[in-house]
Amino acid sequence: MEQDPQAARFEATTPGRRAAIDVANQLGLVLDEPLLIQETNNTVVWLRPSPTIAKVGTQEGRAETLIREHDVASALAERGAPIAPPLPGVEPMRARETGLVVTLWSRLDHDPDVEADGPIVGRSLIRIHEALDECDVPLPSFRAGLERTRIALFGDLRIAALTPVDRAFLRAAFTDLKSRLDERTFPEQRLHGEPHAGNYLLTPTGLRWIDFEDACRGPVEWDLAFLPADGVATFKDVDVDLLAFLQTLNSARVATWCWVQARFPEMRRHGEHHLAFVRNAWPKAT
Repeated sequence: MEQDPQAARFEATTPGRRAAIDVANQLGLVLDEPLLIQETNNTVVWLRPSPTIAKVGTQEGRAETLIREHDVASALAERGAPIAPPLPGVEPMRARETGLVVTLWSRLDHDPDVEADGPIVGRSLIRIHEALDECDVPLPSFRAGLERTRIALFGDLRIAALTPVDRAFLRAAFTDLKSRLDERTFPEQRLHGEPHAGNYLLTPTGLRWIDFEDACRGPVEWDLAFLPADGVATFKDVDVDLLAFLQTLNSARVATWCWVQARFPEMRRHGEHHLAFVRNAWPKAT
């Protein structure tokens, strides 16, 4: 079919964008003005005018995580969990030219100017945890993500945007925190993995979760490390000492990945925030 010139120009840019357009064409979707939503860890495209989001794994290892994310989200959708669901009846696909894996999702309206109250976020995350407990999709330990972080943090080229002094500090803090984590024992369960404010949508029908790439097994406090205090308060039997420890470890993890992506100004700002948090909290973490 004849393609809109604007769509053709869009297609001619990066491999991720071309992959999104290619899969849309394979499915016979009519494209008018495809809109790039994100191009950091993945390429995310709104296949306008269709209410469909394409998510493209453009980095090493992303194909596996995107497919697992699709499996997790499909299982959650079947159980009525509050998520933005995969496009019904469409499995992960590969673009013909690039071979990149593309997953397709139902686009939901989102009001970025509205903030969710902490208790609303907490109660919604409880529903996600309950639905995850009913799923049988195999999930990795949250420690696997920490090991990937360690490898990135000790790769001089990947973390080159961080000054040598800050690099040495973050490596020392992360190494110490990860070592002390290995000395702890705690019950584990299925988790979202990264339930921060950027991973839910505030839709006309309520809060809906997205981005299950980091779904994993670990202590519930790992997910709670992302929530505000009034969101944490909706959970029972929280180990507050473990929570404080994991908040510091998680900030060291997030700081690492933000500095890996420091070519994006927003990532650099987040990296500076989390590095400052670790600098203040690490001496106190137990």
